[in-house]
Amino acid sequence: MIITCGPKALLSYTLRSSLRFALLLSAFLLTSFGVIRTTSAATLVVPAGGNLQAALNSANPGDTIILEAGATYTGPFTLPAKPASEDFITIQSSALSQLPSASQRVSPAHAPLMPKLLSPGNNQPALLTAPFAHHYRLVGLEISPRDASALLRDIILLGDGSASQNSLQMIPHHLVLDRCYIHAFPTQETIRAIALNSSYTEIINCYISEIHHKSNDSQAIWGWNGPGPFKIINNYLEASGENAG
Repeated sequence: MIITCGPKALLSYTLRSSLRFALLLSAFLLTSFGVIRTTSAATLVVPAGGNLQAALNSANPGDTIILEAGATYTGPFTLPAKPASEDFITIQSSALSQLPSASQRVSPAHAPLMPKLLSPGNNQPALLTAPFAHHYRLVGLEISPRDASALLRDIILLGDGSASQNSLQMIPHHLVLDRCYIHAFPTQETIRAIALNSSYTEIINCYISEIHHKSNDSQAIWGWNGPGPFKIINNYLEASGENAG
C-alpha cells in the first residue's frame, strides 16, 4: 500500500503510536515534493512533474526510484553520496517490463517507454555524480539535452575530470547504465555523451547517438581521470570522433 496525505489530513489524524506518526510525517514531507514513498520505504514513485532530485536525496541503499514512462524530468540531477553499502539505488522506468530483456540492447524505438532526463542547457549535464557517490543503477531511461538549441558539452558526467578529483576515495564507483537511450540532436554540437571518470562502472545494452561537433573532437564515451574497471558491453555508439576511449 502507498501512503499519501495532505496537510489537512495529517493535522486531523488521530495518532495512535509514535511509529504511525513517523510514517505519516515522512509521507507528508515526501508528497510535498511530488514524491510518493511506499510503506516499506523501498520504492519511491516520482510522477510526471515530481521532484526527482528530492527522491535521489532521500533514497536509501536498496531503494528503487520509479519514473513515469514518457514523462519529462529536467535536470541537472546529481547522484548524491550515501552511507557505505553494497546495495544499489535503482532508478528505472515504470514501463521496464515492456523494454528488451537484460541481455538485449535498446533502440530509439523504445523511447516512448522511457522517462526523459533532460539537460537544461547552459553547459549543465542532464546527470552527474557527487564526490563519493556509489552504487547507483539506471535502467530504461532516455537522457538527452532539452532540445537542439541547448548549449551542452557533456550529457552525463560520471566522476570529475578535473584536478578536484584527486584521491581514490572520492571517485564515484559501482555505477550502472543499463538499457538507456542517450543522445543529442542532429543539428546540435555536443562534445561527449558520457564522461567516464569513475570506477567500477558498467555501460550495457545502451544506444548512444548524434554526438558530433564541428570544431572539437567528440566521443560517445571517454574517460581520463578514473581508474576503472569498466564494462562497456553490447552498446550502439555513434560519435564523429572516437566511439569510446
